[in-house]
Amino acid sequence: MKTWIGYLFLPLLVAVWPALAAVTPVQVSGFGVTESLAVENALIEAVRQVNGVDINSSQQVEQYLHKENGNTETLTHTQRDGRMAAKGMVDSYNLLSKHCDTEGCQVELHVNVIRYKAAGLSADSRRKLAVLPFTGRHGATFSSELQDLYTQSRRFAVLDRSQNQAYRQEQKLWESDDTALSEKARMGQVLGLDYILVGNIERAGTRRWSENIALTGEVKHYASSSLRVRYQLIEVPTRQVKWSDSISLNAGNGNLNALINQAVQGIFRQTMGNIYPLRLISVQGKRVIINQGGKTLKTGSYFTVFSLGEKLVDPYTGEVLGQDESAIGKIRITEVKPKMAYAELVQGDGGLLQKGQIVRPASAPANKVSRPAARSKAPPRETTQSGDGGGVIL
Repeated sequence: MKTWIGYLFLPLLVAVWPALAAVTPVQVSGFGVTESLAVENALIEAVRQVNGVDINSSQQVEQYLHKENGNTETLTHTQRDGRMAAKGMVDSYNLLSKHCDTEGCQVELHVNVIRYKAAGLSADSRRKLAVLPFTGRHGATFSSELQDLYTQSRRFAVLDRSQNQAYRQEQKLWESDDTALSEKARMGQVLGLDYILVGNIERAGTRRWSENIALTGEVKHYASSSLRVRYQLIEVPTRQVKWSDSISLNAGNGNLNALINQAVQGIFRQTMGNIYPLRLISVQGKRVIINQGGKTLKTGSYFTVFSLGEKLVDPYTGEVLGQDESAIGKIRITEVKPKMAYAELVQGDGGLLQKGQIVRPASAPANKVSRPAARSKAPPRETTQSGDGGGVIL
């Protein structure tokens, strides 16, 4: 037995919709034993075409053995049950045609279905990530700081999974009779996750002690901080661990906050570098622009620029491991904007820079400091000899 159920909200008035509630026109047909049922089925079909359907089906199979006169016969009974639901709202519709006879009515409608459009950049173009609360001491700091960094990177659609009570209260308001129909289109728009970042603070603390110097009677105070955090980036639909690592840090000055900040930056760089490495989006001589900004980058920091070569594939799994990378120079961040950053080439050939090349964190280049030679009337006499192996005999 199959049961098809449709959910539909019909407006009583035609309203002026805000920009976030778009109207999608569709032309559909519907059949029913009466004209009103035919119209209702057509409206449900229109909502299905725009918003999709939720289909739940089940199948139960029973087998019996029947034995008669020494012959065995297998009897199979199959029962299927299905449910298809559509949920949405209709702005207006026009009856284009109808045909009714003793068997029922068939109608054709032009329907304007309301479809909610989220503000800002569509999340469809970005992978969806949530940073779950890290467990352990200072876990809340890790979660909030990482969420800020991922949001400002603009690579992920960062979703919240901690303010459920506030969301439920807002949903109740949308469902009330005081809410305009266009606002009700906001319901059913919760996004699913591609990734979750989870972590555990295994160790975080500062030890302080004092020592007396017998010779001078002086008391010296010391402090030492240590931090260890383990984290995982998990693909939600498959529960596959895409990346897993731990960070261990120590500080002899007792500055635990600095260690936390360093670990947060390390987790962010590691996960982003494996999924979305930074890229050059503009090259003007030795001046370049990087496609990231905000708190994720700092003025004065250095990066190595890599050109991309052959795509590398694992021969066992067929997985694409990345591309061959060749370092072509180093850049220094000169200015950070909310969504991008400016940098200048400090080492390497500017003629090799191109849009689309990736950049990774690096240390400052080793600058050679040249000192002016002391003035003398005669050049200094050479006092060293070269060895047979190319070295210098002092």
